[in-house]
Amino acid sequence: MSTLVSVVVPVFNGMPHLKDLTESILGQTHKDLDIVFSEGGSTDGSPEFLASITDPRVRVIRQEGTGAAGNWTQATEAARADVIKLVCQDDLLKPDAIAMQLTDLASNPHAVMAIAQRDIIDAKGDVLYPSRGCAGLKAGIASGPEVIKTSYLQGTNVLGEPVSVLFRAEPLKASMPWVDSNPLVLDLDMYAKVAKSGDIVVRKESVGAFRVSTSSWSTRLVKQQVEQFRRWQHEYASQNHPTKAEQRRATLGLHAQATLRRAAYRWLSLKGSFSSSV
Repeated sequence: MSTLVSVVVPVFNGMPHLKDLTESILGQTHKDLDIVFSEGGSTDGSPEFLASITDPRVRVIRQEGTGAAGNWTQATEAARADVIKLVCQDDLLKPDAIAMQLTDLASNPHAVMAIAQRDIIDAKGDVLYPSRGCAGLKAGIASGPEVIKTSYLQGTNVLGEPVSVLFRAEPLKASMPWVDSNPLVLDLDMYAKVAKSGDIVVRKESVGAFRVSTSSWSTRLVKQQVEQFRRWQHEYASQNHPTKAEQRRATLGLHAQATLRRAAYRWLSLKGSFSSSV
């Protein structure tokens, strides 16, 4: 019997990339899907586009006025399957993404999450960086807390954006709600809570694409990201008590990541990668 998988997509002014994401979900090789779009009060044509979808696997729910974390929470709670993939509205899934990660979970019954690499694409959909993510991790099964510790030490979210992750529903829903007190690490905050309850399966292969934009990459956001990730590191340290050497390594990792992001932003700006031709 095929396994039902819920794919949930929080939506707020998702055009024009929402169309491409939807096609990538509907085109999955794994067909047994419960697809939930949580529409948060868009004014750009997203509601009209969602209303035009005729695939019987698709449901659209309305969550106006909830904010990002509220929308993510309501979308997750609406999922009906025992396995959940949350995807942001401008990202993409490769055709066999769900099939691959479902296999990873099925082969590792104690795993609470399957994670993988993803491509970084620009506003036009061109690949900027292929197969990024999972740095410092080996392919295969890993301790959930150890994966989160790797993020702490490296000063970055090594698990990647939600497009890279497939959750078991029970530990995810037990860790709810999504919290955006530190909005730029909203996803990592949830991963850390879920990872406490089991292992994580790591796939060193791309299952989708994360799209960069002026809202996701900028010199202004680099400063905010450093501040918010530092707060996350402090919270992690207060709960897990890393050694002094590990604390120094985490601080160096955070600043190294900030330097890399600033350089990448300047290069992408010069290339015009933030301008969409759509």
